[in-house]
Amino acid sequence: MAATEVTFAQRDAADPGASVWVAASAGAGKTKALTDRVLRLLLDGTAPQRLLCLTFTRAAAAEMANRVNGQLGEWTMMDDGALDAALETLTGAAPTDALRRRARRQFATVLDTPGRLKILTIHAFCQSLLGRFPLEASVAPHFQVLTERDADVLLAEAQTDILARARGSDDDALAAAVDVVALHVGEESFVEVMAKLRGARDRLRRLFDQPGSLEGVIADTYDLVATEPGVSGEQIVAQACADGAFNRSALQTACAALDSGSESDRKRSAGIARWLAAPEGQRIAEFDNYRRVFLTAEEQPRKETEKPPDQPAARKTTQKQQKRRQASQDQPTARKTQQKQQKAARPAETSLQQGKRHKNNRKS
Repeated sequence: MAATEVTFAQRDAADPGASVWVAASAGAGKTKALTDRVLRLLLDGTAPQRLLCLTFTRAAAAEMANRVNGQLGEWTMMDDGALDAALETLTGAAPTDALRRRARRQFATVLDTPGRLKILTIHAFCQSLLGRFPLEASVAPHFQVLTERDADVLLAEAQTDILARARGSDDDALAAAVDVVALHVGEESFVEVMAKLRGARDRLRRLFDQPGSLEGVIADTYDLVATEPGVSGEQIVAQACADGAFNRSALQTACAALDSGSESDRKRSAGIARWLAAPEGQRIAEFDNYRRVFLTAEEQPRKETEKPPDQPAARKTTQKQQKRRQASQDQPTARKTQQKQQKAARPAETSLQQGKRHKNNRKS
């Protein structure tokens, strides 16, 4: 795009009479267009205190404020010829005497405005709203925003307190949970795990609030993986391999159907027959090989056999066994994951409570 086209596009975006959405890559002139728009609003007579500019970062807010104030300062010191050229470039029209006088006065007008120009980050704007209406927002008047550094200090203190409580108090559940977490992570990793849990503290609070307690969360998790507290993954597999846990005759029918299929189907039939013929203890040991008959390496059900059209009952049996074997595989995995999450959740909950306690202590 030519320089003149860029100037015209920026001028259109800076027109106060137009509602504009600007989308452009980095360095294309978005900040200049925004700065020019603020300058033109001021030249059109808009009071500085009625303008509000919001950005995502403090750096962007500072950059824009510097550009606006810098341009206003230059206008006060330019000779008439240079000022006329600058205003014509900005507005696209030759300036009048009134516009020239207004441009020279704007720097002093902005300096005299209480609070100056409102060029803020979104967070700073929200903070100012809370400061103006603290009671409506249910926050303490004259509150102070906790800095990231102060928050890190408070959370580090809370984490230290957790480890001290786990080592020397009567909170057996917390001590057991920290012991389990310590088996899976080192000292530095423990800090990282706690930091990640703190980063998800809003989600954790909602999670803890719904069932009413950490114990409620644990109970709901057991229900989710369809198992009872204390049942191990090995016990789940043993239950799936017990004589009464599967339909032997249906599996034998499936073997007969698979025998009339392709070579891969016949291998699957042999795998089922071998598992059926084994005693219960051996079936447990061979369970991983047996489930490969029904599931892929990604633990997904295998595709239909190549020749099952005249054996609907056999096809139904293999599909049902696919689901059962997938459940039998998923359940122990979910159980182990649930145990780790359960243990990590208790320090996380305690960390949130302790951090809140430290914050309240600092307020008082």
